[in-house]
Amino acid sequence: MRDEEHRYDTAPINVGKHLLPEEKKPFSGPFRERRVPRWVYRIIVILALSALAVLAWYNRANLTPENALQWVQGHVVGLGIGDGFPKTISGSSVKPMNFMSADKNIIFASDTALIAYNSTAKELLNQQHSYNSPVLKVNGSRALLYNLGGKSSEVQTIGGSTLKLNTKQNILGGALASNGRCALLTSADGYCGMMTSYTAAGQVLSYYWFSDYYPTAVALNSDGTKAAVTGVSANNGELTSAVYIIDLSSGKTVQPSAVYTGNMLCAVFWDTDSAVAAVGDTGVSFLNPSSNTKTDISYNGSKLTAYCSDSGRLALGLAPYEGSENQKLLVLDKSGSQILSKQINGKIQSVSLLGQTAAALSDGKLYFQSLSSAADSGSVKDAGSDASAVALKDEGSAYVLGISEIRFVNNR
Repeated sequence: MRDEEHRYDTAPINVGKHLLPEEKKPFSGPFRERRVPRWVYRIIVILALSALAVLAWYNRANLTPENALQWVQGHVVGLGIGDGFPKTISGSSVKPMNFMSADKNIIFASDTALIAYNSTAKELLNQQHSYNSPVLKVNGSRALLYNLGGKSSEVQTIGGSTLKLNTKQNILGGALASNGRCALLTSADGYCGMMTSYTAAGQVLSYYWFSDYYPTAVALNSDGTKAAVTGVSANNGELTSAVYIIDLSSGKTVQPSAVYTGNMLCAVFWDTDSAVAAVGDTGVSFLNPSSNTKTDISYNGSKLTAYCSDSGRLALGLAPYEGSENQKLLVLDKSGSQILSKQINGKIQSVSLLGQTAAALSDGKLYFQSLSSAADSGSVKDAGSDASAVALKDEGSAYVLGISEIRFVNNR
């Protein structure tokens, strides 16, 4: 066979067809890819900026340079891990009213020192004092400690700074605002008492003298520009109490916003701008400084054994009679409406509120109760037979004060 009889296919091989990816063509079917319009992104950005602006407005008191510095210092100091709880306390005694939680830290005043631990029991603050009768007020990263019946007081921060305040007359009460402003009630020659307000730097802002009622307690609004003060007096041999709402910048004398007969007001809270709560031995009163309205709630003969406040709400421990073994945990909102009424077996020694959780300490047992669900029956945890006070760390756990140690109780 001759060579020219062999034929070969010399057509070019389409290499690109088999080895190279085809160029993608625009997909024009019914499920083609759709691009998000640019105006959608603009709306998302505008909404995010609006949300940040709202948060900044509600937290404007905490966004000042001084408060921002305190926040940074507090969180830097709070870094690190401690040995955990239980933690042996310094000093021989801690009063239940001087045991409280703030920013998930536990802060308390013993008879010898002001101390703070973080949630792992790392020490954040340990400031010695020589007060015979220390009283502690906490707001954010600041703590006001004063000597009841004495003339010395101080404002401490978690960052470690100390501001000393000394008065000429004996101290009857005190309050601390979130921006560091504070107020002290003292006795006064020729008057029932007086109030002195201070800036965060310790400079005197104003004085106010009381001529009709002896001041018993004071609370400041969020920016420390106004004060709510409770006072007591006697009228025709009968005990009367009053609540004053005082503008600290006006310099004017005001009349009481409310007067009560037979109810000795012993504490006052101003947690929200629209709610002042005054606690007495026979009932509580909620006042709205903006609308000048008030709501009075009677205990109906029950005895007050414990109380606390959070975000305008009040938690109360009430005994139907002296020595009763069955008591009631009552939680009221800022208008005086009932949020929770729970029967507790035993004497309620201490109560705490935080978020949607209420806690009550009774005879070595810690009762956790949800405020968001009426059907929730709550839970009971062991707190120790020597437990005397509770302070919620968050909605699912709490610090408990024992005779010589602080414990941590988890409800999760």
